[in-house]
Amino acid sequence: MNNQRKNLRLFSRGSFQVLTFLLLFSPLFTRMFRENVLLYVMFSLIILLFDLIIEYILIKKRGSAPQSYMAFFQTVCMPVNVFLLCLFYIAG
Repeated sequence: MNNQRKNLRLFSRGSFQVLTFLLLFSPLFTRMFRENVLLYVMFSLIILLFDLIIEYILIKKRGSAPQSYMAFFQTVCMPVNVFLLCLFYIAG
């Protein structure tokens, strides 16, 4: 029997990239993070959940290789993420 392990490259996944962006860069650009951390965490979780759902759907339809779905993932998720970050900024 051949047991093949699929290599999971976490850094190439779109959801991980978006989560890294949220954790590293969003607090630098929003005053809301300092004032209301719970609201920041809530918006971050909404964005991450949306990205994970989109990524899961794309993996099921296009395959698990990030090269096959990353461009479409970014096209769908980036406008929604920017909209949610703007909403987050306005809410503060």
